[in-house]
Amino acid sequence: MSSEKSLENGSSGQDNPFSGFDGRKGSTIADQQVVTVLDLEDADEALGFLENHPRAVQIAEEGAAILDDPKLTRKLLWKIDLTITPLLAAVYFLQFLDKTTLSYTAVMGIRTETHLVGQDYSNLSMLFYIGFLAAEFPTQYLAQHSSRIGLYLGVNIIIWGLILGCHAACTSYAGLAICRTLLGVFESCVAPILVLIIAMWYKKNEQGRRVSFFYVCNSLTQIFGGLIAYGFSFVHSRLTSWRIFYIFIGGLTMIIGLMVCLFLPDSPVKAKRFTDGEKVAALLRTKDNQSGTQNKTLKKDQILETFKDFRVYLICIATLLSSIPNGGLSNFSSILLTTFGYTSQQALLYSAPQGAVGAFCVILVGYLSDKWRDRSLVMFICILPTILGAGLMVGLDPNGIPKNKAGLLAASFLSGTFGAAFMLLLAWNASNIAGHSKKVTTNALTLVSFAVGNILGTQTFQATQAPGYISGKISIIATLSALCFVIVAMRVYNDQLNKKNKKSLEGMGEEEKEILKEKMAYADQTDRKNVFFVYTH
Repeated sequence: MSSEKSLENGSSGQDNPFSGFDGRKGSTIADQQVVTVLDLEDADEALGFLENHPRAVQIAEEGAAILDDPKLTRKLLWKIDLTITPLLAAVYFLQFLDKTTLSYTAVMGIRTETHLVGQDYSNLSMLFYIGFLAAEFPTQYLAQHSSRIGLYLGVNIIIWGLILGCHAACTSYAGLAICRTLLGVFESCVAPILVLIIAMWYKKNEQGRRVSFFYVCNSLTQIFGGLIAYGFSFVHSRLTSWRIFYIFIGGLTMIIGLMVCLFLPDSPVKAKRFTDGEKVAALLRTKDNQSGTQNKTLKKDQILETFKDFRVYLICIATLLSSIPNGGLSNFSSILLTTFGYTSQQALLYSAPQGAVGAFCVILVGYLSDKWRDRSLVMFICILPTILGAGLMVGLDPNGIPKNKAGLLAASFLSGTFGAAFMLLLAWNASNIAGHSKKVTTNALTLVSFAVGNILGTQTFQATQAPGYISGKISIIATLSALCFVIVAMRVYNDQLNKKNKKSLEGMGEEEKEILKEKMAYADQTDRKNVFFVYTH
């Protein structure tokens, strides 16, 4: 149905062409009066924008003109991409780089200068996720209440950039422990906010690629971060190279944080660089997602539904299983390369091709997940190579005595593919959860699982097992193998829910369906209360 027809059906003779979206007005569905929203505060913010706009007729015509012209629609999508994607990519690049700086500096002298012994290094890796875990729910609900998620994100980035720079002043384990914990606190808001932004601006069949556009920066970090660290390792000055590295990365982070504050829109409704007609077009092109934009009211019923939804637990288990290997490899990848017989500087250099493999995998699976409209099947493409890589590490270096340096290097490269699985889990949340409070809670639970998994992952690599780290390598195989079964369960469950919704719609006439579907688009209802919601698998 074209945008013009949608607006005509919505108007029903009213002055406001968007009145069809207003769920406060009852509709007769199956001989019953249905009201989908009580007031505008209860609804998605998009409904308030459309209903209260003084030039509603004019902006409706402008939005319809954009959507009915393929060239203008492509131009709008390109504008959205240029506004959103570069900033999200920069944020994610720096987030991953900032939290993995410890891995680079581990071979640049930080362990010696700060007197780290035994499990101190692993504990520092863990403390980041302790802070992350403690702050996840508070920071997400604060972001929702403010409804200024772009500004909120930017301020957090500036603060963690400052904290990162403070690492350079540390001379002991205690100082590093404080900095690492605070770094986790202020980085905890990033991924959930980025998922919310993607869900606001893009159709479901566009979300996988857009998530991959920023998530690929995890892998690009390995390329450029390793090269930057490699360059700094040759610096000789009053400050040691690892301290200069922290100051440089911290300053860069604060600059990007300021840019996010100034240029990242909070939502389509609040996008200053877009005309009101473009805002309408952006909202209407994604209305079939049936997930809206945002609502600053924290709804208890949606939070309770989140904890009753079995799919959310499957997502959390899947995230946990994919994060345990990440906790180990993100902090021990450089160290592992030195145990394979490579020098510290070679370890930094070889992180670049490992990152290139990961980047290729992320872009590939992001593209395929949208093209095939299938998230779960594509996850296997990125999980299986890492299982193979970990198996090779065990076989070629079972006790810290490498049997084949080249083979172990290849295994290290393969271990970079599994990260794309978590990227697809983020895309899964963007496509499969509706109701803003439910989205916020689900994303927070997902990132709590991510933090717990990473905490466990840092402890799978035990100092007492160096240089073989056999338990860490075996844990990668075990957790990713278990993840394969959880993915199948997620797919089957979503298919069952789609069949249930399809059956519920069979009793409605076509006109009733069209009327109710429009009213549900911006009602801020959860996916389980919306029979028009289509789950992706």
